Amino acid sequence: MTTQSGSELEARREALKRWVPERPYKPLTQGINHTAVFALDLEATARFYTEVLGMPVMGVAPNRDEPGSTHITIDIGNGSAISFFDFPHVERLTKVAPEGGGNAMHIATPISRKNLAIVRERLDAAGAEYGEAGGSLYVPDPNGLTIELLPEDLVPEQRLDL
Repeated sequence: MTTQSGSELEARREALKRWVPERPYKPLTQGINHTAVFALDLEATARFYTEVLGMPVMGVAPNRDEPGSTHITIDIGNGSAISFFDFPHVERLTKVAPEGGGNAMHIATPISRKNLAIVRERLDAAGAEYGEAGGSLYVPDPNGLTIELLPEDLVPEQRLDL
């Protein structure tokens, strides 16, 4: 692993800013409809998201590409979803993937402080492991995917209105 000095890191960040437009813009796409994730256990996944995080299952369907696979879609709010796919007949997809490039670090979703307290109580009651940093809770789901519950008052200002 390469370590950069403070000045090298700052120079790198400054160079990346060239990709931020100075004028209003509108992306060609319309946001995220869903994030697709390999699931190890759909039942445990549905239970966790529904009972612990308060995010209901909004659909169950066969995978369009693979008839031996099922997927469930979890409503995470504001028109966004996470779809979990199982592939019980594909051995390499029944194990937790290693960390690294190309894998998700976490999915962050805004939450009110009141609802964050409710979820924390549920996690504690279930004896579930979670981390806390910068005011957010980081909760691993049954598949190894980490969900960041980001208090809405800490949501960074986005340039989505440009």
